[in-house]
Amino acid sequence: MTAAPGDRVVVRFRKGAGAPGDWRRDPSATASDVTGVLVAVPDNGAWAVDRDGEIVSVPAELVMSVRVLSDRPVRNSEIRALERAAARGWPGFESTTIGGWFVRAGGGFSRRANSAVPLERGATLDGGVVEALSAFYADRDLSARCAVVERLIPSVHVDPDRFEIEAIAMVRSAEAMDVRRDVEITMTDTPSDAWIHAYLGSADRVGSPELVRRVVTASMDGSLGFASVTDAEEIVAIGRGAVTTDESFDAGSRGAAWNGITCLWTDPRLRGSGVGTAVIDRLLTWGREFGAEQAYLQVETTNTAAIRLYRRLGFIRHHTYGYLPL
Repeated sequence: MTAAPGDRVVVRFRKGAGAPGDWRRDPSATASDVTGVLVAVPDNGAWAVDRDGEIVSVPAELVMSVRVLSDRPVRNSEIRALERAAARGWPGFESTTIGGWFVRAGGGFSRRANSAVPLERGATLDGGVVEALSAFYADRDLSARCAVVERLIPSVHVDPDRFEIEAIAMVRSAEAMDVRRDVEITMTDTPSDAWIHAYLGSADRVGSPELVRRVVTASMDGSLGFASVTDAEEIVAIGRGAVTTDESFDAGSRGAAWNGITCLWTDPRLRGSGVGTAVIDRLLTWGREFGAEQAYLQVETTNTAAIRLYRRLGFIRHHTYGYLPL
């Protein structure tokens, strides 16, 4: 798991010359650890951790492991609830349930719309389940993969080295942010052709405009909003909001509403100008109109620049997951 400044971490290190003091004061111990907020990664040869206001420096050559923690204690039930809301907000255009997994297909566009996610207690990756998941995707000529969500799948079933990518779910309240108010943002219920074109080109994504439209306009019992900023008749920033609930798929009562913020893109020429953060703020406001008091977004662990930005905007780490090919 990639650690970024601002993450709460446990740094395990060998004792030796240059090592911090052992808080356990155990002379027989060969290793110790420090828990706190990561201040710096070892570009300068040391990991710097803020432990209750004290900066502790650990030489990189002594570090045995770095474990990233959630910013606050998070229950398994909270992880499962957020994943349910996220699954409803990006369900592909075909879905079913297999062995406790919510299984999605979206024509091959995006990992999220073409992967299985464990939403029910007892979901595992034993042989029978893997065989059934693989068959579902093979029948649709799609690569079989699942989203292995932290703590929802027994670790004995998972080899993290096989993950295609790892990602973080980050959350914040839906309260307004202190951002630029002079950015004119258009909100629509459906994306325009120009919005689809901007999204396709934002990361050299592969897919026809028709397929992309089917995926981004899909939700389960939710509300969708598409934000765009235009300059000289050209879209220069976009975003998508999806308000869905976190109730169990077999529950009769309505759960809490979440606003899933996705499809964020800003023209590179305008990055750092505040346009992108204004789009996020507008999506938060839009979501509140549909009852969402909490928001989430998902970001790859290697995208440390985005993680730092989202932290500055008030998002905190909730949990992690990785995409595992079957």
